Amino acid sequence: MRTVSFSNLRHRRGAYLASFLNLFLGGAILTGFAALFETGSAPGVSKTDRSALQTTALVIGGWGALIIAFGTAATLSLTVRQREKEIALLKAAGALPRQIRRMITTETAILLAAAAVPAIPTGMVVGRTVLAALKSSHQVSDGVGLKFGATTLAIGLGDVALAALAAAIVAGRRAANQSTAASLVSAATGEAGMSRKRKIAAVVVILLGLDAGVMSATMLKDDPNAAMASAGQACILTSVGLALLAPALVRIAGRVLGPLMRRSGGYLAEAELRLNARQAASVLMPVILFVGLANGTLYEQFIQDDANRAQHVHLSADDKGVQTLSFLVVGMITLFAAVVVANIAVVGTLHRRKEFGQRRLIGDTPGDVRRSLGWEACAIVAAGLFFGSLAALAGIIPFSYARTGHLIPDQGVGVFLAVAASVTALTLAACLGAARRVLSVPALAAITA
Repeated sequence: MRTVSFSNLRHRRGAYLASFLNLFLGGAILTGFAALFETGSAPGVSKTDRSALQTTALVIGGWGALIIAFGTAATLSLTVRQREKEIALLKAAGALPRQIRRMITTETAILLAAAAVPAIPTGMVVGRTVLAALKSSHQVSDGVGLKFGATTLAIGLGDVALAALAAAIVAGRRAANQSTAASLVSAATGEAGMSRKRKIAAVVVILLGLDAGVMSATMLKDDPNAAMASAGQACILTSVGLALLAPALVRIAGRVLGPLMRRSGGYLAEAELRLNARQAASVLMPVILFVGLANGTLYEQFIQDDANRAQHVHLSADDKGVQTLSFLVVGMITLFAAVVVANIAVVGTLHRRKEFGQRRLIGDTPGDVRRSLGWEACAIVAAGLFFGSLAALAGIIPFSYARTGHLIPDQGVGVFLAVAASVTALTLAACLGAARRVLSVPALAAITA
């Protein structure tokens, strides 16, 4: 199985490159913020500096670890699902379930080791950049130097390794425990069933997010920083919960947008969304995260700034710290979510090489295939914007009420339109760019590859 693992990595470079990029970027971000925690723990650092550094590390590192784990799991699960037919054939040839699990875990461990090499120096750059930002805003003394040692590596790379190996074990167990016949049927039909555990986990996470929003509007409304932190948690948790329900949300989007797509010539795209909801759900998950986190964090920060100006509040060091944290959250986590969106969109499109070749053989032109794929991408983006915005509102509405007494904020739709334009351009560029590469291959060569 070790030989099979190396062979898979060699022949599926495109799919594994997406997982590698996620692990590399996640490792760099978490290592950079782990370095701030180690810096704050060093002897000689004042109590004020220690508090600023470790708060930044724990808030962004903690929530970042959750988002990165989620994105990494989504990419690894997609890669394993695309190999269901191959795994079923391995089991038919005599491979035992534990050998299948070992193969997937070995592949993930190799990717982790490869991603750690560039992630370490990149994480050092991230740590130095954030520390410089904290110094420039006078939240940390100029004499504090970055510490980047064993503690940083253990925390930063350890989080990524734990997330990736947990995702590999879960994906491997599902692939190994499924019967050979069920694997072949699932690979052929693209069935998008959701387990009961996943549905329960999604509902629990969404309820926790709504509870954080209620706390922001009630118990914490007299403490602006605590209310903002709680509202941020509401956005993150609700986004994660809705992302877990992505297969079901794709079906809902297909039913709602189906009549419009059929009238506009997108009937094949509507059928594809209905039959292969799992594939579309893999792209929808990071889109929901991107939209929910970016809108939630930016609107909450602008509400806070406008409320401070209206009340002629002089910003304290804590206020500046919260402001810095907000923009760092947007910058780091949405960057990671954007990379996951692009990676999964490219991997998912490249995997459909054979399907596109078959369609061209029965009369579709490359333009027909691109238009159909464009409709699919637009439907996924529309669903991501709707459900991601719902997740953002779980934090925005309570925070607006806590700070201004009004449920609807006065900031307008400018931020939403900017986020919508970004995620639409990113998703369409990734899908159509990958499709262009796939369609450059002759149809016969595509179906026999």
